[in-house]
Amino acid sequence: MNKNINPNLTMNPFIGDRHFEVLIQLLGVARELEYEVTSKLSYFGLSNGKLKVLLSVLNHERPLNPSELADEIGVTRSTMTGLLDGLEKDGFIRRDILDDRRKTAIYLTEKGCSVLNTLSPLYSNHVTKIFSKTTEEEQQLLVNLLVKIKDGLHEAKKHNIFPT
Repeated sequence: MNKNINPNLTMNPFIGDRHFEVLIQLLGVARELEYEVTSKLSYFGLSNGKLKVLLSVLNHERPLNPSELADEIGVTRSTMTGLLDGLEKDGFIRRDILDDRRKTAIYLTEKGCSVLNTLSPLYSNHVTKIFSKTTEEEQQLLVNLLVKIKDGLHEAKKHNIFPT
């Protein structure tokens, strides 16, 4: 028997704990989804972060600068720099100076547009299949529940009782 465990514990304290069971299921599905999405995107030389950048650039009528893109997709400026460096190196985007010469603008290249045109229907179809066992109402409920779980996570982080 492990000397660090209280000898009075006769059973696993997590068995029957509904929160623990939900957490284990959620983490397992999240890992599987992450792997599935990552493996599909990697075929195109993309990551989830890089795809978010490309879609943000595509969805705006005016060119965005790196700090606007970072704010839009919720990453730090340094993370955005790394994402843009990789996308530029791979030929998906180009950087250009705006008229006032103080800001850099990000543009999709022909290769970036081509990859998005090829990827979009495949990705959309795949995601539709992933959620095919759920109704629109269940999907909306899931979104609402995930927001609540995220809020709870932020609350737990504020009141951490674990040693640091």
